[in-house]
Amino acid sequence: MKRSWLCYMVMLGLLSLLPCVTALAQEAKSIGRVTGIEGKVTVLAQGKFAPELLTLRKPVFREDIIETDRAAKVRITLTDATIISLGEQSRLELQQFSHEARPQTRAGRFAITLGVFRAILKEMMPQATFEVTTPTAIAAIRGTDLMGEVRPDSTAIVVLDGTVGVSHIRPGLPEQVMLTAGMGTTVTADQPPSAPTRWSESRVEALRRATTLR
Repeated sequence: MKRSWLCYMVMLGLLSLLPCVTALAQEAKSIGRVTGIEGKVTVLAQGKFAPELLTLRKPVFREDIIETDRAAKVRITLTDATIISLGEQSRLELQQFSHEARPQTRAGRFAITLGVFRAILKEMMPQATFEVTTPTAIAAIRGTDLMGEVRPDSTAIVVLDGTVGVSHIRPGLPEQVMLTAGMGTTVTADQPPSAPTRWSESRVEALRRATTLR
């Protein structure tokens, strides 16, 4: 009788753990993988205390922090075919990402805290939100191809295709500018986004080369 009661209590304990186990399994689902890499690139995973080397075809997960070394580049392809490329000495935080084919929903928020980047998104679904944040700016993306250069006190963004709304990271500077193909803006630490201007081809090409892998 005592043994039966003990077994019953153990089973109850195991059953109570099932939701936690299920949640952990869902949390561990990858959101994409590395599809191109040059040089030394590291990833700091959630719950880890030291970064690890990132390698080709390695999966990436929500809340991963990816950093490129000098003369290094990396390309990440997400499960919805979004492509994020980083140039040298850049830092990307995969803060949030979810993608469901049915119903068609997608949500993403990524932080570029330093360096150069390029993000290529497919046409946005009706129920979709996608943001790239930096220390000074927020870029609300509506299906596009954009590039940027991020420094601690400024962010420069240019759109190659599509439309992007850019605003300051501080709520007290609510002004927003809309960028279309070929147009760029700069957001400094204490000023709203500059008026959109057409970037020179040499400036665009410099960012393109910095984020293109062989």
